[in-house]
Amino acid sequence: MNLKGKVVIVTGAKSGIGLATAIRFADEGARVVVADVREASQEVSELDKRGAEAVFVQVDVSNGSQVVALIEKTVATFGRLDILVNNAGVELAKKITDTTEAEWERLMNVNLKGVFLCSKSAIQVMQRNGGGVIINVASELGLVGGSEIAAYTASKGGVVQLTKAMAIDHASDGIRVNCIAPGPVSTPLLEEIIKSASNAEQERQSIVSKTLLKRLARPEEIANVIVFVASDEASYMTGAIVSVDGGWTAH
Repeated sequence: MNLKGKVVIVTGAKSGIGLATAIRFADEGARVVVADVREASQEVSELDKRGAEAVFVQVDVSNGSQVVALIEKTVATFGRLDILVNNAGVELAKKITDTTEAEWERLMNVNLKGVFLCSKSAIQVMQRNGGGVIINVASELGLVGGSEIAAYTASKGGVVQLTKAMAIDHASDGIRVNCIAPGPVSTPLLEEIIKSASNAEQERQSIVSKTLLKRLARPEEIANVIVFVASDEASYMTGAIVSVDGGWTAH
């Protein structure tokens, strides 16, 4: 997909969609910055074994100074930045009436403010480079409502609209900005939500039943779409919201 030598930052890359995406980019010859608030040196070692050029940067995407340091280290290590995948996120399965102010702020800080901060710093580098690609990972719940997940849905809806606004503002800079809206994916994050339910198996079946394909996605299935949208094969795509949700939003 013509990604050899491209420099990519993937946030939330220790596990799930982020890790699958980092692996996919590495297999396509890209140089990958594995960014996560959790220690991910082992994951970078696995990428090294695959022959990839990869580094780990520990970062809290809701912290502006840490985000600036992430971008600076990327440029210092690889000389440029071509692609940013804003994937870091947290989830909260609660109605708005059960959500505390602190929970709301934490979720918005990671899911929405994190996209803002990472994109702001990345765009400044991409402008100097003559262009780049930003891909924001939202959710099908940024497009439709969901029960007992109000704050998360609001944050992902914000990501969808921020994507469109950035695409409009920075097309003239040669920067494409798109959004992937995954449906339910078998990740540690979702599995934790399912296990916390009073009846885990019933919760799993309830989620699966809302998809047309009647199953959870594999992280690799989302990563495949992210890498395609980042590649030159998708060069006419910007401001797009791509649903990869097993048919969830087709109803």
